[in-house]
Amino acid sequence: MTHDRPDVRRDPFPSGLLLAYVDESYTAERFYLGAVLVDGEAAARIEAGFDAIVGDYCGRFGLSPAAEMHANPLFQGKGEWRDVPTRARINVYARAMQVLGSSGAQVVLRGMNVRRQRERYVNPHPPHEVVLGHLLERVDERAEVSGAHALVLADEVHNSDRHRTNFREFRVGGTPGYRSTTLHRLIDTIHFAPSEHSRLLQAADLVTFLHRRRCTHAEADPRAQRANDEIWGRVAPAIVHELCWEP
Repeated sequence: MTHDRPDVRRDPFPSGLLLAYVDESYTAERFYLGAVLVDGEAAARIEAGFDAIVGDYCGRFGLSPAAEMHANPLFQGKGEWRDVPTRARINVYARAMQVLGSSGAQVVLRGMNVRRQRERYVNPHPPHEVVLGHLLERVDERAEVSGAHALVLADEVHNSDRHRTNFREFRVGGTPGYRSTTLHRLIDTIHFAPSEHSRLLQAADLVTFLHRRRCTHAEADPRAQRANDEIWGRVAPAIVHELCWEP
């Protein structure tokens, strides 16, 4: 025998979850991590905006609709972007940063002077571990300001299990340093995904790469410097925290 079951009215899920997309960029002397913190609406704007940018070039220069907006190949004209003229690649990067800057996302950028760390400490912690703690503290802080919780997603890396362990230890024993916190606004674990399938991870990659380059590289060509400054100006409204630790 079956019985009809009346609909049970429930309140909709509260809009209290943010997503933090994280990527890294580094040189031999400095290490950086960036996080793009979004709610559902900001995430949708970035996805649609990035898809539209690639769509405008689809079928030209050998690009497919699924072409990854990966910072280094896009900046250097390599991989999928090798046949795309410099001016077009600059335009793509600038438009992407415009989308991110106007999406409603919040961008957190943290770095560390790795050379200074090696000089000061006998057995220094891995740069990624240190900077990850600093970054997550600020993401946790931004989530608390928003009255929300946040889930952290990052680009796939070879030592993802170690990063998950760090995350768990931070939540149990607190992040290292004078701002130690158990990250009570961050939930679950760090989730890893391939950036080629995520426009949001691509956004984190683009902004973190450009930030690192601006901090560590002196452009020999003034035109390149002006282009970088102009592109950065488009994403600047979204930057809510930016700091590089000098041990």
